[in-house]
Amino acid sequence: MEELLAMEEQTAKAIISLAEAAAKLKESGMLDMLATMAEKYEELLLYTNDQRVFHALALAEAALNGLHRADPWKAKPAVEQLTGCVAEALDAEALAKAPPVKGVFSLLKALSDPDVAKGLGALLYLAKKLGACLNKASQS
Repeated sequence: MEELLAMEEQTAKAIISLAEAAAKLKESGMLDMLATMAEKYEELLLYTNDQRVFHALALAEAALNGLHRADPWKAKPAVEQLTGCVAEALDAEALAKAPPVKGVFSLLKALSDPDVAKGLGALLYLAKKLGACLNKASQS
């Protein structure tokens, strides 16, 4: 009888511990995420067999490895601004209507637009920094 009571006490403690863990998972949003994963498991399995997902994960890991050089507090505002600007520029209709640059004169005309000049200046700055970094990496 004592063994049965001890087992019931252990079971009660385990249930309380499980309920506390479930409450923490619910509070953090993880329980909802796990529930969604359980509901969509077939779809998730399709993704795990997709070679493109593995390629994307490998490239993401490589990008994360390179980010160790960046000061996150310094880079964060620039990354947020850059990704926001790129996302804003990704308008398929507007991109399709963008006039092509066909020569020096159309390039000079495009450069008279202050937004084009600013964007090109930013790209040239990034190109300079990228080139310096590549040169530094090839020397070591």
